[in-house]
Amino acid sequence: MIKLYRLTTGEDLIGKQLTAEDVDGEETNHIDYQYIDRPFVLIPMRQGTGQATIGFHPYIPYTEDKVIKIKFANIITITNPDDKIKEAYEQNTSTIKSAKPKLIV
Repeated sequence: MIKLYRLTTGEDLIGKQLTAEDVDGEETNHIDYQYIDRPFVLIPMRQGTGQATIGFHPYIPYTEDKVIKIKFANIITITNPDDKIKEAYEQNTSTIKSAKPKLIV
């Protein structure tokens, strides 16, 4: 389920909220941590027309990890995103696989 997170740092994140069954590999601690799949920071931006838009930036762009765990103590609130933000997140995280070029005979 895609959720919006407001952190104590003032950052707004969007990502897929994971349950204990969703997290593979290492031991999980769902009492103290929230596990988020592919989180992005939402960055308000202004265009030349004065219209505000939202930019998406990977939360920790220097990691190979797709799942990030954040302490519940650092989360102020968790909410549901509106349809436009949810759609934009899905576009930013979808993978498009291109076909390998083949010779047409």
